[in-house]
Amino acid sequence: MTERVRVTVAGTVQGVGFRPFVYRLASEIGLTGEVCNRGSIVTVDVEGCGGDLAQFLRRLQSEAPPAARIDDLGVERLRPVGYQDLKIVSSEDGDRVSFGIPADLAICPDCLRDMAEPTSRYYRYPFTSCTQCGPRYTVSKRLPFDRETTVMEDFPLCPECLRDYRDPGSRRFHAQTTACPRCGPVLRWIPGEGGEGEKTGEDALKAAKDVLRSGGVVAVLGIGGFHLAVNALNEQAVRRLRVKKHRPTKPFAVMMSSEAVKVHCVPSAGEWQALTSAVRPIVLLQKRPDSPVAGEVAPGMDRLGVFLPYTGIQVLLMEDADLSALVMTSGNLSGEPLAYEVEDGLRRLAGLAEGFLVHNRPILRPVDDSVLYVDGDVPRVIRRGRGMVPEGFRIGRRDEAAPVVLAVGGDLKNAVAVAAKGKLWLSPHIGDLDSPRAREGFRRQIEWQLETLGVAPDVVAHDLHPGYVSTAEALGNWEKTLGVQHHHAHLAAVITEHRATGPVLGVILDGTGYGEDGGIWGGEMLLGDCRSVLRIGHLEPLRMVVGDQGTREPWRLVVNYFYALDLWDRWADFVVDRLGIPARSLEALIRVLKSRYPGYRSSSAGRLFDVVGALVSRRTEATFEGELPMGLEAQVDPGVKERYNFHITERDGRWMVSPGILDAVCWDLAAGRQDRVATKFHRGFAAAWAEAAFRAATRHGVSTVAVGGGVWQNRWLLRWFVEDLENRGLRVLIPRRWPAGDGGLAAGQAAVALAKLREGGG
Repeated sequence: MTERVRVTVAGTVQGVGFRPFVYRLASEIGLTGEVCNRGSIVTVDVEGCGGDLAQFLRRLQSEAPPAARIDDLGVERLRPVGYQDLKIVSSEDGDRVSFGIPADLAICPDCLRDMAEPTSRYYRYPFTSCTQCGPRYTVSKRLPFDRETTVMEDFPLCPECLRDYRDPGSRRFHAQTTACPRCGPVLRWIPGEGGEGEKTGEDALKAAKDVLRSGGVVAVLGIGGFHLAVNALNEQAVRRLRVKKHRPTKPFAVMMSSEAVKVHCVPSAGEWQALTSAVRPIVLLQKRPDSPVAGEVAPGMDRLGVFLPYTGIQVLLMEDADLSALVMTSGNLSGEPLAYEVEDGLRRLAGLAEGFLVHNRPILRPVDDSVLYVDGDVPRVIRRGRGMVPEGFRIGRRDEAAPVVLAVGGDLKNAVAVAAKGKLWLSPHIGDLDSPRAREGFRRQIEWQLETLGVAPDVVAHDLHPGYVSTAEALGNWEKTLGVQHHHAHLAAVITEHRATGPVLGVILDGTGYGEDGGIWGGEMLLGDCRSVLRIGHLEPLRMVVGDQGTREPWRLVVNYFYALDLWDRWADFVVDRLGIPARSLEALIRVLKSRYPGYRSSSAGRLFDVVGALVSRRTEATFEGELPMGLEAQVDPGVKERYNFHITERDGRWMVSPGILDAVCWDLAAGRQDRVATKFHRGFAAAWAEAAFRAATRHGVSTVAVGGGVWQNRWLLRWFVEDLENRGLRVLIPRRWPAGDGGLAAGQAAVALAKLREGGG
């Protein structure tokens, strides 16, 4: 007996070969009917016998394409209409409250084989793709994801490609970005000032390789924007790039062939799995001591940020052994957003590159590479970008009446978020909002996200900091806003990701966050949920007179800390001699410290890492946020079991961790035990917070602890803290799918706003 079902599939089902998969599956089983895109969902209306339909529904979920993700599946049983055949019908508009657009996907093994086969029409064609790979997010104009709604509408298919596009037996069946040399984008070489004329195809590729071999810089246009590339084994070339880019010490990422990764690094099984995934993220890997990768790539660090080629252009550029390890850093001047349009790149990167390897496939929105590290077998995101966005997260049941929340994040490592109908969409990394271009990108991302989802926010959540650009943008452009305390947002982000219920104890460690008392918080213990929290512990607040300048000139932080802890008189000569502090600048700072200037109270964990890092490294300047803590982390020797003892007290119902171990640090440094300081500090700090958290959890009857804030991206601190608490029987929630730092802040802001609105408190 013939039966009919209409299946509605929501999730990542656009641009991943889902309709072709459904067509082939239904054909194999012998069903008839229609498959259609409707906005962000796919509908399947098919007829057949009951057993065949049951098999179809089962395999629809178990055999879906690797890049697809089914979030919701609805099945409606209807009266048969007598379908005579099976077909994919034209797409229709539909519900837009889902991006539906998949992430950009790394080139797949099948397409790589096509590129390597001399008899294939895709032989050495750098824009080869199929239903399982290629650009998606960066080329999509709107939903549904069809060729005419992407930039590929400007590249009409040739007869051969059109045949494959219409052939159910081809893996390019309804592959919206497919193209070949006859009908697709073209590779082009544009020389820098003084270079020879433009070239295309293989000549363009050769010109780029020649520049790289000569030690020059090539601006390479990829999926989400420009990279600046140099030979990673050429010390002088890397140094020249640093000077040109105004990036003195911040580590560069290195793109390597699979073979080169094993030569230069020691990847674990989990790290290798992350490296080779369709995301192709930058993964932090242990560098081999004998690796010839230039020391200037990541000065002072024990790890390299490594990723594999993920486009045909990159594969061809790195096919020769002498170019198998290339620095591939964001195409911008330090502090500016990524360049992603050809003309803009030619203008902004003119002084940085000797030539440009570009193409004529437009990029509609920029996206940086994703960055993560692997903790055991668990990947933990540091930066969400290409390959991860615009994936949405289910944060509750689908609720048509749920308020729409826009969250604007913070000013550093900014990302924005939209929550609607039980899902949350966190944007790609936007960056620091300290330049007009960055702020323009911030506004553009908000506009695109709201427009693509087809929603308008009922409330806009923002940080409490009155000086943040993001706060000003929210207050100046939206009628209904809600301020969310910085560390509450960090905690809420973790609670939301893990769908935790009940009160959770949060240990939130970061550099700075505006506190409810007007002070600068950063070492916090909070108890509560997304709706509300109590501050039940923190680092002992110190009087600070040094502001943001202290992160650039950390000797100022060192002096301020020693003075606030009444250690200056004892260690002044030692500190001045060790750091080489200029006398005139020191005198001016001491005058302020001795004055009645109130400054501000700070409980920052990140600044304590800056202070210890400066003392150990003898550095008086830092060129990027987190530089000294990263260097300190790199010096940890897990074989050292000693630790500094941080004093923990309870005052007025709050636990306080004292930062007063600087006396012990100086004794070790003075005695020549510098090689032990980093480990003792990390072990001691982890143990102190674990002890404070355990006492608070016991007092309040809580069994779950969550960690958040950028300091927790330190692998040793996280590992030792978690081991301690899990050995005592507590469960520890750790950010995984979005960053622990401010890159995940907007997710927490949105969660707090939703919770308050549900309770009528917003």
